[in-house]
Amino acid sequence: MIAASAGVRALAWWQLLRGANVFTAASNVVAGFLIVQGAWRPAAALAALVAASMCLYLAGMALNDVFDAKLDAVERPERPLPSGRIALKSAAAVGWALLAGGLALSWLAAAAADQPMPGLIGVLLAFAIVQYDRSLKATWIGPAAMGWCRFLNVLMGASISPALIREGPALGYAALVGVYALALTQTARSETAGPVSRMLRVRNVVTRMIQGFIVIDAIAATIAAGWPSGLAVLALLIPTLALSRWAPMT
Repeated sequence: MIAASAGVRALAWWQLLRGANVFTAASNVVAGFLIVQGAWRPAAALAALVAASMCLYLAGMALNDVFDAKLDAVERPERPLPSGRIALKSAAAVGWALLAGGLALSWLAAAAADQPMPGLIGVLLAFAIVQYDRSLKATWIGPAAMGWCRFLNVLMGASISPALIREGPALGYAALVGVYALALTQTARSETAGPVSRMLRVRNVVTRMIQGFIVIDAIAATIAAGWPSGLAVLALLIPTLALSRWAPMT
């Protein structure tokens, strides 16, 4: 009975954090890193950047539901917060802790790279995430704000470069990913509107588009650092697809 209860709680947290999605944040960072470095070095800085991005992404997922708790009680009562499986205060504490952890890791990456840009990008990304979740998501600028978050996430990886402003390919790729995220977010806005059959189709499209980040990043990694690197990034689809069976990605 205790094991079953623990399993239920773990599943609720997994649903809250949309854990399978986090590998798309990691693939963004790796792609940005490989575009400017052409290799997986320095490994310590890359590991810190990936960890920072993943923490910030999970923070965004938790805080998203915290700020949307009242709306989800009407539109998505099955979610962990409105269903009562996770307390609002607990979700908020975890969200803010993950945000702080992501910021700390971004500055750890800055120390490993011996330059401040990773930490500065981390601050910008954390601020953008909170603003999107708190006030921008429901406005007309919401899709663009999400695109900006993904743009910054790619730059998180590229920030290892001491001259980021001159990294044209990385900036261009970050912009491409940002536009893709904008289109995805615009599509997702119709996920809770209309008949159930339509909502399910939209949800399936949005899920495939989220997974598509990894495919796009794998292509970029292949161009930047060769096919073994591309396959390594594409392999992130394996845990994404496997873990998405436990909870929806949207």
